[in-house]
Amino acid sequence: MDYSQHNMVARYEQVELFSRGEYLRRINGVRDIMKQKNVDVALFLECAEETYDHWLTGRRFLDYVIIPADGRCFGVLYSEFDESSCMVSGKADYSRYILQQERYEDPCDEMTFINRLPDEKIADLIASGNPSRIGLVLPDHMNAGLFDALTAKLPKAEFADITLDVALFKAVKSDEEMFAIKQSVKMQRKIFEALPQMIRPGVTPAQVNKEINFYLSELGSSGCVHGMLQNKGNMDTPAIGFAGKDPHIPIGYGDRLFCMLEANGPGHQHVAFGRHFCMGDPSPAFAKSVEIAIKTHSYAVSLMKPDSLTLAQIAVKTRKYCNRLGYTLMERVGWNWMHSLGAYYYEQYSLEDYSEDTPLRSNILLHCHPVTYRTYPEIDPNLREDQMILNTYFITEDGAQDIVGIPLDLIVLH
Repeated sequence: MDYSQHNMVARYEQVELFSRGEYLRRINGVRDIMKQKNVDVALFLECAEETYDHWLTGRRFLDYVIIPADGRCFGVLYSEFDESSCMVSGKADYSRYILQQERYEDPCDEMTFINRLPDEKIADLIASGNPSRIGLVLPDHMNAGLFDALTAKLPKAEFADITLDVALFKAVKSDEEMFAIKQSVKMQRKIFEALPQMIRPGVTPAQVNKEINFYLSELGSSGCVHGMLQNKGNMDTPAIGFAGKDPHIPIGYGDRLFCMLEANGPGHQHVAFGRHFCMGDPSPAFAKSVEIAIKTHSYAVSLMKPDSLTLAQIAVKTRKYCNRLGYTLMERVGWNWMHSLGAYYYEQYSLEDYSEDTPLRSNILLHCHPVTYRTYPEIDPNLREDQMILNTYFITEDGAQDIVGIPLDLIVLH
């Protein structure tokens, strides 16, 4: 067999989930934004929170990503710089080190990975093309050393915040990304459909959670494997906090449970959903609280249409709808109950973040879980308990499309 024709040098592209063309599409999309904003070079200053490192390069743990208007892009690793590989006559030749890295074939043809450099050397790299306008993604993460080095080397250069433009481009899913997302759905559905056999009297949530996360890993989830079953206790007794009872206490008849799966599948693309269970017939009060959570959730989803409302506007309308039903939507700041999902978990669009006032676009993914309150007036009129339904939607021209396909209804176990 002639192995020379089997693309070994190209890092086995046949087993990479995303093609080189997909990574190039993303880089070219950033470059299109740069042209629109008259930007000569783009600097991604925080790669972990919204996984720009993985999105642009297929690799994680990058400190910066640098994209010039043309030519090679650079992924700067977190690791400390090792000068031993680029010593020339007793001095460090950083350009030689960068050239050495080009010998490696990485998932994206446009990207060169380099070890962590001092701020002055990062500034040298950015200034090498003599940019007059530098586009910054997440500029609040710029450290003082890098800022001082850049302004010293490029005193006339302007800075432009291109965060929102890049984030909204990233949020729109390509065909390859949707393929990966659908695989994640299939993986998690298999586990969810097995839950009625896992959840039974005498078994503890800790045992079920161990099974859930084991099978998530077996089916291909990695990076952020998270499946969680919570036992909230007796249907008409207030739960102890958000997590409910100690997970090592066995499940019994009359208990109500909540299971949430929010894991990533191939390509680390996230999908999340959660449903309510009860062991035995539901009490009227518990069934009503789930019904209100479903109605509130469904109302919010009905508003998710492209070029219409923003997430902030949807949140306001959903709160008023919940009030009309005679219930209250959680008012705590920081409870981000609508946001997009990407590689490893979080990305824009996002409520309570910098994209919340931007109208939705087609072909984005939205995770939705408004939290209503169940009350116990017979015990304490001030007592409130969180109640929510989780699901993930793909926004189309016709509105939100449920990509999970599991009914929101309460699941009764006997």
